[in-house]
Amino acid sequence: MTEPIRIDLLGPVIVRAGESAIDPGPPQQQALLAALALRRGVTADTAALTQEIWGVGAPASAAAIIRNYVHRLRRNGLTIASTAHGYAAEAILDLDLFEQLVADADDARATGDRVGAAAFLRKGLALWRGPALAGVVGPGAESWRTELEQRRLAALTAQFEIDIALGRHHQVLPHLRTAIEDRALDEHLRGLLMTALYRAGRQADAIAVYQDGRRLLRDMLGVDPAPELQSLYTRILRSDPALRVADDDVRPAQLPATPAIFVGRGNELLRRPGEAQTVVIAGMAGVGKTTLAVQWSHRHRDWFVDGQLYTDLRGYSADRAAAQPADVLEEFLRSLGVAAVDVPSDLTGRASLFRTLVANRRMLILLDNANSAGQVLDLLPGAGESVVVVTSRNDLPGLLARTGARLLRLEPPDHEEALDLLAARVADDRIRAEPAAHDLVDLCGRLPLALTVVAARATARPHVPLAAIAAELRAAHQPLDALRTPDDVVNVRSALSWSYGALSEPAARTFRCLGAHPGPDVTVNAAASMLACDATAGRATLDELTSAHLLTEHRAGRFTMHDLVRSFAGELADPKTDRGAVHRMLDHYLHTTHAVVRRAYPVRHHIALDPPLAGVLVLDADPVAWFDEEHPVLLAALDLAVAAGFDRHAWQLSWLLRDHLNQKGLWHQLQVSQQLGAAAAARCNDPVGEAYCLRGLAVMDVNMGRHETALARLRQALGVFLETGEKDAVADCRNQILAVLLDDGDKTGALDEALKALALYPPGSHPGRRAAALNTVSWAYATLERYEPALVHSQEATSLIDHLGPHGQAAVWDTLGYIQSRLGDCDGAEHSFGRAIELYQRFDAPFRHADTLVRLGQAYEAAGRIQTAEDTYRKALSVVTDNDDLRLSPLSGWLSERLQDVHGS
Repeated sequence: MTEPIRIDLLGPVIVRAGESAIDPGPPQQQALLAALALRRGVTADTAALTQEIWGVGAPASAAAIIRNYVHRLRRNGLTIASTAHGYAAEAILDLDLFEQLVADADDARATGDRVGAAAFLRKGLALWRGPALAGVVGPGAESWRTELEQRRLAALTAQFEIDIALGRHHQVLPHLRTAIEDRALDEHLRGLLMTALYRAGRQADAIAVYQDGRRLLRDMLGVDPAPELQSLYTRILRSDPALRVADDDVRPAQLPATPAIFVGRGNELLRRPGEAQTVVIAGMAGVGKTTLAVQWSHRHRDWFVDGQLYTDLRGYSADRAAAQPADVLEEFLRSLGVAAVDVPSDLTGRASLFRTLVANRRMLILLDNANSAGQVLDLLPGAGESVVVVTSRNDLPGLLARTGARLLRLEPPDHEEALDLLAARVADDRIRAEPAAHDLVDLCGRLPLALTVVAARATARPHVPLAAIAAELRAAHQPLDALRTPDDVVNVRSALSWSYGALSEPAARTFRCLGAHPGPDVTVNAAASMLACDATAGRATLDELTSAHLLTEHRAGRFTMHDLVRSFAGELADPKTDRGAVHRMLDHYLHTTHAVVRRAYPVRHHIALDPPLAGVLVLDADPVAWFDEEHPVLLAALDLAVAAGFDRHAWQLSWLLRDHLNQKGLWHQLQVSQQLGAAAAARCNDPVGEAYCLRGLAVMDVNMGRHETALARLRQALGVFLETGEKDAVADCRNQILAVLLDDGDKTGALDEALKALALYPPGSHPGRRAAALNTVSWAYATLERYEPALVHSQEATSLIDHLGPHGQAAVWDTLGYIQSRLGDCDGAEHSFGRAIELYQRFDAPFRHADTLVRLGQAYEAAGRIQTAEDTYRKALSVVTDNDDLRLSPLSGWLSERLQDVHGS
C-alpha cells in the first residue's frame, strides 16, 4: 500500500511518505512542487507554472525544465498527474491542518469557549517552522509567502486577544513585544501590548508604548493614532479599573437549588425573560417570593448565557445586619473574575466597574430580601440584556420610580393551589379524604411558609386526624407580629409556636439556642457544644428540627435556619441560658481553632486560653479543612464575641485567624479582624493580648509596605513580652522583626535579631524551638552571603527537624536548599527544595510553594540544566496563575520574563 504524501509548506519545504523523507529538490523544483500542492489537485497549465516559477524572465526551455522537474518528483515517489492541459498533484498539507485549526478556533470563540479557541490556535501556530516556503524562489512563491504570512499574523493576533481576555497577559507580553518589532505601525497590535502591560501593573510602560507608536506614525505617515488607540491611552492614563479585569469569560452559576416541591404560580412562571430589565417580586413574609424567583430563574436559566448571580441582601434579618451594596458588589466582581487587588475600594468605583462588566452580557441577577431601593440601585446593570429579579416585603416605590421596574405583587395562592401545596407535602389521598384539610389551609391564611410547617407536623403524625391538628392550631395564641393580617386570620407565629410546642424537650432547647448562633450555618459539633451534650444527641435534635422544617441541612452536617424561624427562636431564648450557650459556642470555635493552629505550627508560641466550659466539644480537625469550612463562621463568631462582650474570646480568636487570612491573601479581613482583636484586648485591660494583636496588625502593615509602622508595633509588643518574661513570645516577635528588617535590606540587623532569638534556646533546650531559631539564623547568614556558617546552622536545624510542624519543616528544607544551591551543590539543593515543595503543596501554602520553585529553577539554571530550569519555572507560573494571593503578583511578571530569557538561551 502506497504511503500518503505529506508536504509541509509552513517553513522550509519538507516532503514525506509516511516516516520517510523525500528530497524536494533545488529551489526552482520546490517552486513547481509548491505551485501544484497549493492548487490541491486542480490542474495547472505549463504557462501558469512558468509564470509562477520564473515570471517575465522565463527561459525558452521552461516547458522542458518543468517536464524534467516533474520526472524527478515522480521518481522520488510523488504522484503527479499529466493531462492535455498541464499537471496536477494532491498531498496532505500542513497548511490544511492550520486552516482547519483556525476555523475550529473561530467556532469555539463564537460559542464563548475562549479556552478551547486558544488551544486550537496554539496548535495551529505551532505548525509554523519559520517563513512559509522558506528558500523557494519565484514570483508565485513570493506571492503565496505574503498571503500565508497574513494568515499567520491574523491567527497570532487572535491568540493574543484571547490570552489577554483570559488573564494570560504576563505570558503573552514577550511575544507581543516581538510581534510589534516587526509590525511597528499595526495599531491594533500596539493596543493589545498596551492592554497587556497595564494589566500586568506596568502602566508607565503601557503609556511609553503608545507614545512610541504616536511618534512613529507622525514621522513615517504624518498621521495621529486612530481614535480607538487614543481612547485606550486615555483610559490607561485614568487607571480605568475595567481594563484590569483578568477574565471576562467567567460564567457564574450561583442560583440556589431548585425547590424540591413547587406547586402553582402558573401565570407568574409564564413571564418571559427580557419583558423587563428589572422585576420586583413583592409580598408579605412567607408568601413564597424567593421560591418563585428561584423556580423561574432555573426554568429560564439557559436564556442567560453569561451566567447567574445571587445574593441574600438580608433586608429583614433580625440578627444579621443588612448586606451593604459595596460588599455585595465586591462578591459579584470577584465572581466575575476580578482579582481582589483590582476591586475598587469605594462604592462608586465598584458599581461603575460592575456595570462595565455586565454591559455586554446576558445575565440573571437575583437580589433576594431587599429592604429598600437604596440597597438595590447600585447593583443594577446600566444597559444590555441582563435581567434583575428583586424580592422584597414591600413594593420598593423608589426603585420603581427611578428605574421603571415592573412590579409583581405576590399574594398567597388561592385555596385550591394552597390545598395542592399541602397535598404535595402530605399524602395526597389523606388531604382529599379529610375535610379538615380545608380548615388547615384557611387557618394558615394560604401562606406557603405556614403551610410548610403544618405539613411537616401532619407528616410526622400520620395517625392523628387533620381535624385534631387544626384544633391545635386554633388553640395557639402567640402571634408573630410580622406575619399576621389585620384581621388576625393569618398568624404564622401560631403555626411556628405550635410546631415548636410539638418538639421534644431536647429539640426545643436546641431550637432556642440556635437563635443565638451567628450563622451563616451551624455544624453538629457547634450545636452540641451550645447544648453541652455529645455529638450523637446533638445530631438527633438537629434531625428532629430538620424534619419539622425548622432547619435545612443544605450540606452534609451543616444546617441553616430561615430568617423568620430564627427570629422566632430568638424570641423564645432565655437571656441567662442564651448567654451560656453563646459562651460554649465561642469556646468550641476558639479552642478547636487553637488546636488546629497548634497542629499546623507545633513549635510556635501559642497563647494560653481559659479552660473551655463543661460540655464544649474541642475537635482534632485537619487545619486546611477546618479553615476552608469554618472561615465565614469564625469571622461571624468574632463579630458576635465583640457585640456580646466576650472580649477575651474576641482578641484570641482574631490572633488565631491571623495566619490563615494572611496566607489566603484576604488582607481586608485580616486588617478588620486584628483591629477588632486589638480593641477587645484594650477593653480587657490585657497588655499581653494587645501585644499579640500588635503583631497581627504588623503583618498587615508589612503586606501594605508600611515597614516603619510594623517595626514600631513589633518593638512595642517585644517590650511587653520582655517585661512579662514570655521567652517564646519574645523569640517569635524577634523573628517577625528580623523579617521586616530583611525586607528593608538591613541584613546585619536581621542577623542580630536572629542570634538573640537563638540565644534563648541553647543546646539541650526545646528541640523544636531551637530548630526554628537555628533555621532563622541560617537564613540571616545566607542573606549576607556567609554560606559556611549558614550551612552549619542549617544542618543542625535539619537534625532536629522531626520536632517541627509541616510549615516549620518546609522552611528548614527551603533554607538548606538555598544554601546548597549557592555553594554549587545542585543535587543537594534539588533534594532539599523538593522536600519543601512537597510540604508547601500538601498544606496549601501557594506563595511559599511558588517561591521555592523559583529558587529551585535558579539552582538548575546556575548548574547549566536549562531545560529543567524552564520546566520548573513553568510549574511555578502555574501555581501563580491558579491562586489569588496578592503576594504572587510580582512573581508572575518575573517568571514570564525569565521563561522568555531561558527559552531563548
